[in-house]
Amino acid sequence: MAAGSGVGFAAGAADPLPRAELVLNGAFDSYPWMWTCDGDVRRSSVPHDHYVSGYPTADSTARCSQRVRVLPDSSYLLSATVRGPFVFVGVTGAAGESASTWSGQGGWNDLSVRVSTGPGATELTVYFHGWYEQAPFDVRRVSLTGPGYEPRPCGEPGGPAPTPSPSPTCSRTYIP
Repeated sequence: MAAGSGVGFAAGAADPLPRAELVLNGAFDSYPWMWTCDGDVRRSSVPHDHYVSGYPTADSTARCSQRVRVLPDSSYLLSATVRGPFVFVGVTGAAGESASTWSGQGGWNDLSVRVSTGPGATELTVYFHGWYEQAPFDVRRVSLTGPGYEPRPCGEPGGPAPTPSPSPTCSRTYIP
């Protein structure tokens, strides 16, 4: 079954699902750009050093998010590599799922937090951001791993203007 179709997630007790990476382009090293961002967020222009930088203002935390498909009653690990003061990473879900962590360190450091889904959960929103009027921040990697199937990317760079699609794994935004 196609991973992005939402079909094929059910598995019998004797057939556990594989542990998968559910975030698309979580290392910011390829297109399509699968994050929806508000405010001033830019990709690194340094060759072979992929990360994004956010520039919070009085009106924006420079937040980026991506919806991912998950399974009900399951446990997932959110992790990220970030740099800068007041960098937040987290997940939220329609069934009340919520987990977040943050860093106040100036150098690169790793963050992680676990989240459990409820009985009706089918998707989570993974996000990262800074804080209003604080210093710029960088994010090198964002990952959400747990039971499921890796999503397939959609869209190609250089095509028509990107637009959100109905599939949670296909909302795409291109940034420079």
